[in-house]
Amino acid sequence: MENLYRRNQILDIIGKGNVLTQAQLRRALAQRGIHVTQATVSRDIEELGLVKTREGYRLPGAPEPATPPQPTLSVILKEFLREVRLASNLVVVKTHPGNAHTVAVALDSTGWSELLGSVAGDDTIFLATAGTREAARVRKRIMDALEGSP
Repeated sequence: MENLYRRNQILDIIGKGNVLTQAQLRRALAQRGIHVTQATVSRDIEELGLVKTREGYRLPGAPEPATPPQPTLSVILKEFLREVRLASNLVVVKTHPGNAHTVAVALDSTGWSELLGSVAGDDTIFLATAGTREAARVRKRIMDALEGSP
């Protein structure tokens, strides 16, 4: 009876939120008055057939949580972009402090064939291209996206 109750509590905890670690699950059980060892939690996880995902433990076949909608490249650029300059085969992008990573991730996810990669600091991004023509195309694409064009 005790195992069944504890495992039902585990399923309830998992169903209500993201439980990323066994220690976190043990703490959640302790808040419900169920004090167990890590070995017991590990055994319960195995017997319940839970799987560990990036979002935490869940039952196999349980739907992944919906990812929140992400802002478009145009929105990100309008929000954070300060300057875009060419430097040979590089495109140097300046952002507001602390926002270079956000812009770099958005640019990396575009799939533009001219863009070979990026390096982001705090407020500066270096976009690598194969040559000066490709760099000019990437800069133009960024400027078009800033204006809201694809």
